[in-house]
Amino acid sequence: MRRWTEQDAPGQERLPWWWDATHYAIDVRLFADSDGDGVGDLDGLRNRLGYLELLGIDTVWLTGVAMTGVGPNIGEPRQAAAILESFEHLTTAAHDCDLRVTLDIGADISDLRQPRAQQELVRTLRFWTDRGVDGFRLALSRRGAYSGVPDAEGLDPETSRAIRAALAEESDRLIGSLVEEQQSSRGVWDVDFNRSLAEAEFEAGEIREAISKELAACREFGTRPGWLVSGRSTPRQVTRYGGGELGRARAQAMSLVTLALPGVVCIDSGEELGLPEVIDSDAENRPGELVGARVPMPWEGNEPPYGFSANPTSCLPVPADWRELTVEAQLESADSTLSLYRQELELKRTAPAEAGVGESSGTAGLFDEDTVEWYGAPSGCLAFRRGVGGVICALNTSEQRVPLPPGELLLSSTPLVDGQLPPNSAVWLTAN
Repeated sequence: MRRWTEQDAPGQERLPWWWDATHYAIDVRLFADSDGDGVGDLDGLRNRLGYLELLGIDTVWLTGVAMTGVGPNIGEPRQAAAILESFEHLTTAAHDCDLRVTLDIGADISDLRQPRAQQELVRTLRFWTDRGVDGFRLALSRRGAYSGVPDAEGLDPETSRAIRAALAEESDRLIGSLVEEQQSSRGVWDVDFNRSLAEAEFEAGEIREAISKELAACREFGTRPGWLVSGRSTPRQVTRYGGGELGRARAQAMSLVTLALPGVVCIDSGEELGLPEVIDSDAENRPGELVGARVPMPWEGNEPPYGFSANPTSCLPVPADWRELTVEAQLESADSTLSLYRQELELKRTAPAEAGVGESSGTAGLFDEDTVEWYGAPSGCLAFRRGVGGVICALNTSEQRVPLPPGELLLSSTPLVDGQLPPNSAVWLTAN
């Protein structure tokens, strides 16, 4: 089975569309409500595709939509038919906007060793590709580990090859999986999404170690790295990094680090707004516990639910003090988290032309090469460069201002102070 590795370079073979794609993970129920029932839906998402174009992402990644089995697990036939019609309208509209659509698919490792389970998974994938889906992330559970059934072997390459062979005509589809650091089933699909950065503290040494381990593992297994800084199983990074302005500054700095790395990046919806986690203040006997699910997306206006729904009572309450965090408010502010993300994603698309490199000069663009060269850095800091002449990223997690690496400033998460990088900030530079 053909593997894409870091040795595959542009010009040698056509790289797959997902090679450096930026995914935007959406829980449909919490994104946008089109029918006023207080719950987000597919038509609501379709109505907001213009925002995703404006943001600059490549792929709409839908979570919680599909499970293993032929067809969607979405209720009685009439309801299923209506939802599938909305889904097909969504994929058509997304493709018209040059956006791809990917899905999470649940699968059990122990079941997938059985030919019947493999056939069922293949039928499920084909069911969704027939409806315009461009790729999948397999959420591989390990049921055997909790039932007394040995499961140390993970998903073997033979099983992967059998599934891939059955999908031979769908060779351009992305198939990735969410992996743990030592999970033996990693390396059998295109992309390994790893939670290491989503669990790392805001400390340069820990962040560098997480990046280095993942890059080494992907080289070993011949897969593309997939970077997550936030997700459903971890608090939003603004909260995780200390909350308030401190947490937001650190989250903005980490966005520059993540988007400078080679591989696939996944942005959790609301991450680009710098949203914090929401405290469940009403839960008895659980004071201060974090809500297990995200709350609805704040779009516009001055009071909840901020344009998410025409129904003032949404499926989950939106904080009353989020007026300045809405999409509308942040689009009007050049200093907002949303404006920073838009600049980052725009630079990833246009930096080669702006920097004067590309096909005309025979050199790679700032974000094209896959090697990472680490620089020496002051205590509490890290710095790396993409390939030869690629973008340079520096991060300061210390409490002191530090000098910048040599290079011309391209973008900073916070303004420089006397030409130096402040604490809790990051920069992109180009080589002089």
